Amino acid sequence: MRNPNRASLAPDQAKALAILLVVFGHVLRGLERADLLVMDGLWRTVDWAIYLFHMPLFFYLSGLFFAQTVRRFGYGGMVRRNLIVLVGPLVVWSYLQVGMQYLFSGSANLRVSAADVLTAPMPPSQQFWFLGVLFVAMLAGGILPAAGASRRVAFAAFAVAFAARIALDDTIHALFGSGPYLFLVGQFIWHFPYLLLGIAVGNEAMEAGRVHPLAVVAGFAAVLAAALQFAPSASPWLSFATLALVLLFYKAFYEAAARQPEKPGRFGRALAFVGANSMIIFLAHVIFGAGMRAILMRLGIFDVEPHLILGTAAGMVFPLLLVPIGLAVQGRAALLARIALPVRAGRSAA
Repeated sequence: MRNPNRASLAPDQAKALAILLVVFGHVLRGLERADLLVMDGLWRTVDWAIYLFHMPLFFYLSGLFFAQTVRRFGYGGMVRRNLIVLVGPLVVWSYLQVGMQYLFSGSANLRVSAADVLTAPMPPSQQFWFLGVLFVAMLAGGILPAAGASRRVAFAAFAVAFAARIALDDTIHALFGSGPYLFLVGQFIWHFPYLLLGIAVGNEAMEAGRVHPLAVVAGFAAVLAAALQFAPSASPWLSFATLALVLLFYKAFYEAAARQPEKPGRFGRALAFVGANSMIIFLAHVIFGAGMRAILMRLGIFDVEPHLILGTAAGMVFPLLLVPIGLAVQGRAALLARIALPVRAGRSAA
């Protein structure tokens, strides 16, 4: 029996697979930078397919409940909250990651200087660009719910932003290679429409158009296969393919979650737990993944497959070992925990 209340698990369950794609993609590119893998043929296709939609997906997921957050805390409260949950971790983990790259420069792919360590959070670099751009996107997107805009108005704003993103495609690619600050500008233009789409759609709107999750997965696979025929061209069609992939990806999880029993099984609960802690995985996975790569190379293991498997596993599992530590810190210093160790025991379905 379909249970829409179960679908409240869908955002976290979708984040679980999405963060797995992030970790795998970074491990894959790390092997390329370490000259352990040549990014062509199959690997180039896999890399291109992941990066076609996985970061727009995170912006979309971030928008699903964003209007509720703004209405609950007000615009100013939302800004203060995001300074804690986005900017705080960005600062702490930028210093930590870049500092470790400096200390272990002999094993790190990225060469950093002492000056890089001192200025690590500004501008946000490496994977931390996402947190900086998401913060700015929420400052801009939060104006809509703060002003009481309807979903129809939010969708119109999405349409304008999406059209601008297509029209400025060449400009955006130029910005990506024009310095760290202009890189962030390009990422904002590229991803802002998807936050607006999440605001416009919301989680409840997914209840419309009931479809079996396997049919949605088949649609996702068909769109991805069609998009691969255009790779790596910058055709405007690919923007619509990304849009379809984002919506189909989440729709599949929503439909599957709505069909879960009253008490989800172990796999469903585990998936939701991983997704609920996708932030700590995002913050820490590069450190653990790079550490695993260094260990394997010291052991004389240079084959791609064990590096991909163990590097991805390290990037996913070891950050989750920080969850009990973070929960313990929450009981003593809640603000410190939210900034340095943002973890959750889980999120129960309503």
